[in-house]
Amino acid sequence: MSTEQESGPVTLIAVLEAPVENTEEFIAGWSAHLEPMRTAPGFRGARLHRALRADHRFQLVAVADWASAADLAAAVAGEQGGPGAQKYAKTVHRGVYRVIGEVASGQQPDGAGVTMVNAFELPNERVEEFLGAWRPRAQRASESPGFVDFRMHQAVGDASLPLVNVAHYASVEAWKALQADPEFQARKAVNPPYATANPGLFEVVAEVAAEVV
Repeated sequence: MSTEQESGPVTLIAVLEAPVENTEEFIAGWSAHLEPMRTAPGFRGARLHRALRADHRFQLVAVADWASAADLAAAVAGEQGGPGAQKYAKTVHRGVYRVIGEVASGQQPDGAGVTMVNAFELPNERVEEFLGAWRPRAQRASESPGFVDFRMHQAVGDASLPLVNVAHYASVEAWKALQADPEFQARKAVNPPYATANPGLFEVVAEVAAEVV
């Protein structure tokens, strides 16, 4: 990894696997914990997403963006407590990621839109191989009506979820239309057998923006 990559932006992602107990309590605790971070050096904002379907494997996904790994490390070293994700979910996938691919259509949804999070499980050593199969369908998705943007995140080092894609669509209907697109389905069908995708639709239930000084 180059010096530029090492000093570049990072994203802290935490995924809470179902069942999640006392969800509303966790959301409130997450917001209270992140509020002091608004003025932390390098903090760029954070969002907490909740799955639209109660039966989705991953119920909560927290995404926090930082200017650098050093800024994140400094904030973690100085933080006091937190919502304690392990108290609310038996399985929590947590890691530091870098954005390795992103596309924005330049369009904005009329309303809140919808967030699609797809967390991939696969051997860490086969990530580059997998990305070769993923890129063609990502290209097709970016051309679909209602597509807003996506960011593919790759974990820094080994992780239980080596890749996490966060995408935005104008509406649930726009995302469903993409799933029904024959060409998208044909590209999706080449998903390697060693990888498991976990796509789901989410809503943002809490957000903390960096304070502008």
